[in-house]
Amino acid sequence: GRGCLGRPWLFTDLAAACRHALAQVTGRGVIVLVSDLLDPAAERALASLAVETPSWGYGDSGTRFGVFRQAGRPRDVRERIDDAAEVHRLTVTAGAVALHFPWDAADDYDELRAYIEGAGLRVGAVNPNLFQDPDYRLGSIAHPDPRVREKAVRHLLECLEIATALGASAQSLWLADGTNYPGQDDLRWRHRRLVEGLREAYAALPAGVRMYLEYKLYEPALYATDVQDWGQSLNVVRQLGDQAGVCVDTGHHAMG
Repeated sequence: GRGCLGRPWLFTDLAAACRHALAQVTGRGVIVLVSDLLDPAAERALASLAVETPSWGYGDSGTRFGVFRQAGRPRDVRERIDDAAEVHRLTVTAGAVALHFPWDAADDYDELRAYIEGAGLRVGAVNPNLFQDPDYRLGSIAHPDPRVREKAVRHLLECLEIATALGASAQSLWLADGTNYPGQDDLRWRHRRLVEGLREAYAALPAGVRMYLEYKLYEPALYATDVQDWGQSLNVVRQLGDQAGVCVDTGHHAMG
């Protein structure tokens, strides 16, 4: 929050911030809908709330039509970590950061982990990049070419090694796999190849690390997306095992 002069109020936990916010609106005709907000159990739950911010969210923003350059943007993974640490300092709830590879690649992951922990953060999810390489134009683990599928699985396994080195708690997957017009590929076979590839990566999951599968209604594939909604994602992860789950992305839901 901010005071009337624009100075930030800093709190040791979210529950303290909520108590302060309630004090500010008391007697001002504001209706507080969460009547038990200050209940001890609610306070404990709020104090344990952990938000994970994505490292790529601290970079330049834009649309698929262009990127808008901003002054002061982070130039490397360490500066992105610094920005994430500042957000955590101001909010006291954002103690985890998600990393994306190869965007956040480092020569020494033990050193990177020490830097992250020194900033008061931990790594939540490691995110593989399976959409920018030209080989992935027809998909990655669902690609009709076995050479490309093997390349994609190797990247998943490499990211699991990185996750172990960084002490990450999850591997989060968003797949751009899909087709752009009818007849470009067999959709049933794409699904089978996708599950087979994920099974290979799932078998290498370290103990205590989970795999989350995200979905997207469409884009970049405009005819059919291989993991289009939460139901399709759930169908896939149920074929993998108890360490797999659905990554719910409200921005990738169907509208309405």
